[in-house]
Amino acid sequence: MQYVLRNTLMQTLGFGVLTLVWIKHRLQGYTKPNTVADENWEGRHAYVQDVVESWSRFMPDGVGFKGRDILELGPGSSLGTGALLLAHGAQSYLAVDAFRLTGNEHAAFFADAIDRFPGDLTDEDVERAKALTARRSNQFDYQVEAGFDIPKLAGGRKFDLILSCAAFEHFDDIDRTIADISKVARPGCVSLHIVDFQTHSRWIRDSDPNNIYRFPERLYRLLSFPGQPNRKRPADYKRAFEANGWTNVRVVPAVSIAENLIGPSLSGLARPFDRSDMDMAMLNGVVIATRA
Repeated sequence: MQYVLRNTLMQTLGFGVLTLVWIKHRLQGYTKPNTVADENWEGRHAYVQDVVESWSRFMPDGVGFKGRDILELGPGSSLGTGALLLAHGAQSYLAVDAFRLTGNEHAAFFADAIDRFPGDLTDEDVERAKALTARRSNQFDYQVEAGFDIPKLAGGRKFDLILSCAAFEHFDDIDRTIADISKVARPGCVSLHIVDFQTHSRWIRDSDPNNIYRFPERLYRLLSFPGQPNRKRPADYKRAFEANGWTNVRVVPAVSIAENLIGPSLSGLARPFDRSDMDMAMLNGVVIATRA
């Protein structure tokens, strides 16, 4: 009861934000997945570097990028991650998306991203990556289709490593997406996905990170728009991967709710998010699974 007034206020503010975002998307469509401006060269480099370093940090022991055919889901506004993966020795890189949010970056950006990377890279891998990112080919490719039919986008290619960062929470049907990547994964393929479970509206997420979970499903879907967070929780990802034959499926917490926000953030949530098995204290997690 002590958080009723606070959470009612947060729900009201959150509804206002949700409505404004819905109106914006109705008028402008889905145009930009993050807040880094295209002209912010330094910010774009920092972003792709952070993504690759985050993947590396959570990679299972004995698993790396070198020699692997890699698929990235929803690369957002930059293919710089692909350039860095090739510079780490990846055999090939394909990015797939439902929205064409990138694809016009120049080879100079990729070369600069590789040169700026602070980790140890071999001269041979760096030279090869710069050559591959100078043009599109089966070894450095980007495919887009509104239906997000991953097997079709893959064009018969198979993969040893499937990655995403802050993308899976935007897919409307994670069961279908996981079934699709299962069709293009080789035996032993590792799937690793950084998922942002929290509210995405930046000015409210710091105060009420679970704000999107305060609304009943019918109301939330009434104000749906492309890219809207799907509100799937760790248990949903674990269930879907296991149902498609993946093994050693786990969701590793990366960011949890601050101690001073645990009380209000875990109260006043709509069903089914008020259940203990929803892991509502997890704001950011890494889904990891291995293809049998």
